[in-house]
Amino acid sequence: MPILIDIRKLTIIGKLIQHGAKNVADSLSTMAGIEADIQIKSLSFVEPNDIPNEIGEGEYYHANIRLTEPPYGVFLMTFGDDTAAEIAHHMTGQEVEDGELNQMHESALQEMCNILTSGFIDGIANTLETTINMETPTVEADDATDIADAALSHVRRDSLTIVLDSLVDIEETDVAFSLRIFLIPDPGSFVHLIDQLDRDVET
Repeated sequence: MPILIDIRKLTIIGKLIQHGAKNVADSLSTMAGIEADIQIKSLSFVEPNDIPNEIGEGEYYHANIRLTEPPYGVFLMTFGDDTAAEIAHHMTGQEVEDGELNQMHESALQEMCNILTSGFIDGIANTLETTINMETPTVEADDATDIADAALSHVRRDSLTIVLDSLVDIEETDVAFSLRIFLIPDPGSFVHLIDQLDRDVET
């Protein structure tokens, strides 16, 4: 049975996402010295089985993080080769030749993903006035089906999947990173958190 959320609470979910994005910008500034504007281009909801279609055809880089505290579930970030090359080049100052990342590029990509994922999750946790522990993400490249299978190995197939198309626009440059984010929380835990936050807003 699919998860059901009162449509009036979509505004609260939107605020959670916006706070997560703002915290990403703050984390980039303090941890990497990068001033950036984080834009959420779209927000949608899909069933977990639709994740491969949402990712797209071909091979993508991804960071799959299991959340070990409410709302539990999985945080998944995916991006294509062009974005990986942009991040690696911007972080290291070295061009990516023939689409091949060297060891320094890969380290820079891992560092950036750590900042982006922890920043987003911490932003949501701060809004909920709690902590959300998570595993350290590892950046890998796979096709959409393998990415989805890995992400869904720890979540229920009737979970709600929040899909975000986001853009990390680096200030004073023409560099922008296009990222697709999937938040797949445990249904019961997520609804409880949203209900609690709704009550806090009302009071």
